Amino acid sequence: MLNFNLSKKKTILLFLIILFCILFTLNTTAQNLKIHFIDVGQGDSILIEEAGGQNILIDGGDRTDSITARIISYLKEQKVKKLDYIISTHPHADHIGGLVDIINSFEVKTVLDSGKIHTSQTYENYLLKIDQENINFKTPRRGDQFEIGESKITFLHPEESLENYSLNNSSLVFVLEYDTQKFLFTGDIEKKVENKLLSEYPELQVNLIKVPHHGSKTSGLKSWINSLEPELAVIQVGADNHYDHPAAEIVELYQKLGARVYRNDLNGNIVVTADGNNYTVKVDQITDLKNSKTYSETKSAAAEKYNSLININTASETSLDRLWGIGPATAAKIISYREKNGYFKKIEEIKEVDGIGEEKFKHWQNKITVN
Repeated sequence: MLNFNLSKKKTILLFLIILFCILFTLNTTAQNLKIHFIDVGQGDSILIEEAGGQNILIDGGDRTDSITARIISYLKEQKVKKLDYIISTHPHADHIGGLVDIINSFEVKTVLDSGKIHTSQTYENYLLKIDQENINFKTPRRGDQFEIGESKITFLHPEESLENYSLNNSSLVFVLEYDTQKFLFTGDIEKKVENKLLSEYPELQVNLIKVPHHGSKTSGLKSWINSLEPELAVIQVGADNHYDHPAAEIVELYQKLGARVYRNDLNGNIVVTADGNNYTVKVDQITDLKNSKTYSETKSAAAEKYNSLININTASETSLDRLWGIGPATAAKIISYREKNGYFKKIEEIKEVDGIGEEKFKHWQNKITVN
């Protein structure tokens, strides 16, 4: 009887040890924060799996069907069933283009928006979808804070009035804090706002920065970056972009500060996993960003590809935006025209689109095609 009781106690003790190990493992996993910088080409889309179990999507990439499908597929691969928050940094098409289809594909509880009005059809469709789905809609301002599970988000920009800011400089800028770690998200702000943030938050230091405006040289104020002292810098950028993003001097700026630079065009999807004190970075492919040959070859290939003609019957807003004198509004008009009237049969028909005259056509006639 004594041996039986002893054996029974050992079995119970072993069971309790195994159960404790399982619970500890599950608890440790649950307390990890994951930030996914999704490879969406020339645009932004970031999934945050918050340690408390809530999901945040920052921006929705371009409106190209293939990009939107990629985001939706990626979210489903991560077992995302709902989005507690969508944060729309600003209304350019390469940031909000896929949000309508994303809202159609997932339950969305709250949208946080910059509040900057845009005239594009993409933006109007996005607002209409939010209204149709009766989604909670807020426009946070500087100083607003949101407790989201185990994390806290503090908005640094913009303030109440947006009149003096361009679309890019109206971007929502915020810090996500998880225990001792800070992650800074910047939309497409430029040096004007970076300088303002340096003045208003001179003591701010972060572990990671989402590099503003795809690494454009219109951003990247050296004094601000120096002040932030980021350990990681992530650039959301497409390999085949005609903007020359990221600018070589911007990449070099972060590297000279000792930050590790990751880019979607070279690294694919980038996933940062943090436990509140430490972090790891996982990428689809490893590229030595300090290797100037790799960098120059990438830029050369991008330039070569963008010397090809733009098909005005299939081009996205972003592609049409490459043409001289075109902005998001005119690009949207071209797409709306062809959706209503069918494909252009010859390139001269583009002059039928409101706002496109002979002068613009002369600049485009050797750069566009209908085939």
